[in-house]
Formats: sequence, C-alpha cells, structure tokens
Amino acid sequence: MKKITLLGLCILFFSHSLKAQGEIKHQTQELESIQLGNYTAYLTQQSSSGDYEGGLDVLLYKITNFKEYTVQPGVHKEVYMIHGGDPDRPDDHKETMFLPDNEAFPITYVQKVYEGSPAMQKEIGYSPRINRLSDGNRIVFIDGKIFMIEDWVDKDNYKLEAVLEFQAKKMGGLKKMKEVMKSPKKMKAMQPHKMLQEYLDNAYNKQQEVYAQWIKNPKNAALIENIDQIREFIIGAINKQRDDWYNSAEYKRIKERNASARQSNLESEVTISNNTGKDIYIYAEGSSNGSRVSANGRGTFNCKKNQYYSFSGNSSASNGTLIVGANQSCGTTVNVN
Repeated sequence: MKKITLLGLCILFFSHSLKAQGEIKHQTQELESIQLGNYTAYLTQQSSSGDYEGGLDVLLYKITNFKEYTVQPGVHKEVYMIHGGDPDRPDDHKETMFLPDNEAFPITYVQKVYEGSPAMQKEIGYSPRINRLSDGNRIVFIDGKIFMIEDWVDKDNYKLEAVLEFQAKKMGGLKKMKEVMKSPKKMKAMQPHKMLQEYLDNAYNKQQEVYAQWIKNPKNAALIENIDQIREFIIGAINKQRDDWYNSAEYKRIKERNASARQSNLESEVTISNNTGKDIYIYAEGSSNGSRVSANGRGTFNCKKNQYYSFSGNSSASNGTLIVGANQSCGTTVNVN
C-alpha cells in the first residue's frame, strides 16, 4: 500500500512539473500584464544574514511606450522607459530601449540600441548592437512586476537591484514614508530573488527547447543570419569611414591646428581650482566684474594679468586677494584653499 502511495505521489509531482514547464511564458507574453505609466521601485538589497533591508528608489521609473520589434514586427516588442530619471529634472529625462534577448523565446529584455545611424538603418536594416556594458542591464516581467537587473552574465549570475510595481496615483510624502517602513516585510513576503530565479531556471530550459526547434525553420535561420550580416556590414562601414578620416590630409591638418590652438591656450591661460567649500569670484587686474567659480569647481582665466579672488560678487580686484601673478602660472592649475 505504501509503495503504491509513494508511486502515486511521484507521478503527481512529475505531472505537476511538466504542467508548470508547459505553462511558462516568455517575456513578450508576460509583457501583456505590464501597464504604461509610473512605477514604484522597491530596493532588494539584503543584509549579510539575508534579511531584506527595504527602501524605495528616489529616481523615476516609467514605462513610456511599446512598439513593434523592428526586427520581428508582430512577434515581439520594443519597450521604452525612463530608467532612473531625476524627478526634479524632467527636461533631462531620456528614454531607454529594451529588446528581447532571443527571437524564439526571450527570458529577459535587454537595454539596447540599433547599430548605425537612422539613415543607415533605413537603408540597410536593423540589428541590435552588442555591447558588453549595456547588455548587463536587463528587465524581467513577472505577474505585472518588473525586475530590474544589472551586471547580467547569465541566468545564474546577475544582480537584482529592485522590483517595480505599477503606481496608479502619485505617491505623497506620508504614503511614501509608510511604504518605506513596510518595504522590508513586503520584500520578505515576496521573496523576489527566489521568484526571479525560479522563473529564469524554468524559462531558460524552455528557451533551449523552443529555440532548438525554431532555428531549424529555414525562414528563422535566415532571419538570424540577416541580423548578423547587417551588424557586420554597418560596423565595417563605420570603421572604414573612420579609417578614411584618420588617413585624410584634411584630418591631419585639423589635428595640427587643434594642437596649435591648445598650445596657444596653455601659453595664455591658467586654471583656478576652488577648494574653499564656498563660491569665489575672480577679478582680473583693474576689473570690478568678477567671474564666479562654484565651490569645488574650476575655471580658466587669462594668465597674462594678475588675478584676484574674493568671496563677494560685488567686490573688485583692488579689494581681492592676489592668487595668480601676471605671466607666472600660464598652463598650470592654481588652487584656492
């Protein structure tokens, strides 16, 4: 009787595993549960004991658009988002594009750009650039959440930075404070590292199976070959253009003129570095118009004249402190401490 029961449990477990593997979704399918708009970023840093420390990222994360994947329209998507923008500087926000990591069964979306200029892309075609630095930045969609990954090497080697949850309304200061306080328990209950790793393990196995069959289709094999050929052609064209520039007589003349101009500047300029911790103002000999040098900043000035500094913007050379003597510090950096 016990043997029969044990056998039944094994069959049940095996059937459940097959069902779970069969139901695993690729990332473009998971993308269907992702909404456009702002997201709250819950930090996933853990202490040495493995406890979640909690906290919210103060930077802005916003899904701005979904477009058809230019390489495979109608199959996968291009995901555009503001990825860690400064909330107080909206004019500086730039969209980052994420593309599927695999044409048959993507398990992550990767930060990408297309090779070449827009004109080259339109004329020759589109191929995602391979960049070992930005390729480490990835996102994974699971059940409406976005898992932010850095330093990706493979499915077992990466750094989970945060989990993003859709923010239907702007979060006020009090609400945000409460959310910060609750975040360690929220992450403990969610177990984002375990949740992500289980998805990646199952999805990777499914990806290997699907891709092995997918690439046997001549049409699919031709697609991958074309992507690679476009990339190689554009990189080759860019490198040839660069080499032609470097070898041209005009390029060499420009380099010589730039070198001459830099030497001329060195002979007539001095750099003043402000290490005082406060803004200072630099006044040339006989002048009452000061040039501000911010705290911990630096500026370039005429070394042919005496230069004076003051902490007041309403001062003059005659009331300032001499910092650079005429013709004495050309081409160097002088520190104001």
